[in-house]
Amino acid sequence: MPTVVFEASALGPAVSAEAPGGRLIDVCDDARAPVASSCRAARCAACRVEVVEGAQHLEPPLEDERELLERLGAPPRHRLACQAVLRAGPGLIRVRGVG
Repeated sequence: MPTVVFEASALGPAVSAEAPGGRLIDVCDDARAPVASSCRAARCAACRVEVVEGAQHLEPPLEDERELLERLGAPPRHRLACQAVLRAGPGLIRVRGVG
């Protein structure tokens, strides 16, 4: 089960959570992580995060997420929490909200 560490931001203090898998935004909600959210459909990019560590523990982005991040000119380390899916298994993922 991966551990997700959400770094502190203007939205709140740092928190961490263990998650069996699923969408990163659901982990954010459960842990009350300092990551903004809005549409949950890869349209607004409010939930954009920088994956500081552990990108290999996330599934690759699908088309909707890739297209929006490309339009925004986002660097490769950026993902949308509403679209990023955690892989099952042990590991550490460290993210910082940028949305």
